[in-house]
Amino acid sequence: MSIDTYAICPCGSGKKIKFCKCKDSVHELDQVSTMIEGGQLVPALDRLASILDQHPDAAWALAIRGRLLMDLREYGALTENAERFSRLQPANPLALTQSAAAAMFSQDLGRATELMLEALTESAQNVDSFVLDVASLLAYGLAGNGILLTARIYATLAFVSEGYEGANMAANVLQQINRDPSVNLLAKVLPQMQSRPDDVDWAERFDEASLLLANNKIALAENKLESLQRIAPSQPAVLSGLLTCALWRGDYEKQISLLTKLSECEDLSADERARYLATSFVVGPDSEPISVEKRSLTAEVESLDETTLSLSSHSRFADLPPEFLQQLKGESEIGPRAAFQLLDREPPTTDGVPSDLDQVPESIGLVTLYGRETDRAARVEVVGVTAANEQTAREQLGLALPGLHFNSEREGALPLHYEAMIQPGGLKITDAQAFDTLQQDLFLSRSVAKLSETAIPLLNNQSLKDTAGDDSSWLARAAVIRYLEGEDSLIARDERFVEQLCEIGNRPAPEAIRPEGDDVESIPSYDLNRIDPSGIDAENLIYLVQRAQQVSATKIGRQASRKLLQMDLSNQGEIAGAKLVAYSYLMQAATSTAEAIENLEAAKEYAKTQAISNASLLLAEVPLRLRSGDSEKFQECVQTIAREHGQDPEVMGRLQQLLMQFGLIRPDGSPAQAPRGPAADSGGGGLWTPGGGEAPAAPPAGGGAQPSAGSSKLWVPGMD
Repeated sequence: MSIDTYAICPCGSGKKIKFCKCKDSVHELDQVSTMIEGGQLVPALDRLASILDQHPDAAWALAIRGRLLMDLREYGALTENAERFSRLQPANPLALTQSAAAAMFSQDLGRATELMLEALTESAQNVDSFVLDVASLLAYGLAGNGILLTARIYATLAFVSEGYEGANMAANVLQQINRDPSVNLLAKVLPQMQSRPDDVDWAERFDEASLLLANNKIALAENKLESLQRIAPSQPAVLSGLLTCALWRGDYEKQISLLTKLSECEDLSADERARYLATSFVVGPDSEPISVEKRSLTAEVESLDETTLSLSSHSRFADLPPEFLQQLKGESEIGPRAAFQLLDREPPTTDGVPSDLDQVPESIGLVTLYGRETDRAARVEVVGVTAANEQTAREQLGLALPGLHFNSEREGALPLHYEAMIQPGGLKITDAQAFDTLQQDLFLSRSVAKLSETAIPLLNNQSLKDTAGDDSSWLARAAVIRYLEGEDSLIARDERFVEQLCEIGNRPAPEAIRPEGDDVESIPSYDLNRIDPSGIDAENLIYLVQRAQQVSATKIGRQASRKLLQMDLSNQGEIAGAKLVAYSYLMQAATSTAEAIENLEAAKEYAKTQAISNASLLLAEVPLRLRSGDSEKFQECVQTIAREHGQDPEVMGRLQQLLMQFGLIRPDGSPAQAPRGPAADSGGGGLWTPGGGEAPAAPPAGGGAQPSAGSSKLWVPGMD
């Protein structure tokens, strides 16, 4: 095949082949491409090496070789290839991208990000797919290191690039960040640039910088914006432009600085200022301004048995079962010999849940006992104690183990919202639903008080409650509340959570947002839970439920679902099925297993009246019944699936996967805790479920993933 010399050279220089130094060797490209398309990657690498020996300036060969080395995970060779490529063409975006990939695989994310910015600056209007591939990988690395907004910006670049066919990886990064309920809602939206004032003499220069940013020329835009900052140091538009540059650079310390400066701009509304300051807590891996210090206490002991006996006889130390010790051991060969919860109050003398919640103890630390090791004496370690509880811990340790001296050191710090996760201890509860209910009741009764009374660095080591009367700290208090408002794990448990904090912190409650029509689509994720859905039509309510599920905004998801269930959708065609979407959301967002089952039963009844398949609901019921410990209902559910959907291979395959996931059956369908039965004959066989004894095991269809319709069926008790 002849080479079109007026085509753009594959080396990435942006030049046509006729004018590129690669013109003398690019005729070899067809042969290399044929080898790659045929899966002959190693021979292709050998051929490229030969070409480079004959034509040292064949940059196209270095470009292709770098991609192959990445695919083969030959990271050392990739580094050498990138260095050679960069020496040959220092401004080539593909050379810069290879260097960025090499830096990333060497765990140098800062260097990788800088090189990616250079590659984008040197790229033409259409960014090469290899650059976007590495941008997606970089997004993964940044997200894994807690630099979330920068991860989002690189994933978004790849996801929205027109014509790019590898966007699945970028979409996966965005999906993981969005759906993770532990990620604050403020980290699920990229801060938008502020508009510049109309009457400023630097308008043209700012517009030029904005255009450069829009074209991914970050370094050039940053230079212009930095010069503008010298003229207008407190201008929100300029600061927000610099923030965008810092996001591209992955410099989260600079991001924090700029977000803090934006929060000080008096031209912005109080809510915007609080949001900028709150966002500064979530852009990096640390949340120091709103962190709670954790301490560890350690003391050496002479006799481990005597120490264990002393702690066991003290009521404020609740011993933990042997299976918990195995969890503490983890991958280490040496685990603790005993473990106790240190309680904040005396445990009740009776079994079960006390009628008075004030009697329920809370764990304020984990006490572990280790035996003598080769280089260490036997010791007691207390971990997870907050600085505020250290004195209480020392007092109780002194009563249980008099004469021991405990050394204290900083163990680390956790963000403020972890203080709301109440850990009851010292109770004897065997009913899983009763324990679920207890945890929810404890959250409702204690979490707001704990959060509002915990001292944090942002408030000069005082609490929200302590500073409520200090007018000078209004912004810090508003930012704390705004941050906690973005923690879905808190709002999901108590929808009045924010209003209570505002009352204690002496701040106005957030104003409800009442969108009209499709306006709901323009509301950022961090404001979703402020929406009042009372005036929204069915289609936009469905959108809200789906979006709430995508970004973990539980409050609006529940409210929109409840509103949908109140509507009469029976004569609205396909929309009639939207009520199942609402029921499903309420099941997923339930605060207890009992609540989830209640919504499930209502959904099944609705599906029956509307003649809608109940397969997905029955499959959702399987883990719910297992979690509730109701073996009879579990058996009934599995039998119903087999009876009503036994000829649907997709449903039966999913059921098999569920039973395998919970460790109830092996891949071949035999019971996990019973001996394998004899080989199935040609006329029978199937899957085993609890209580079924020894059923014949059928060979898995399609590798065990899905049984073929008609060739095997699900066996459950009562179907013989």
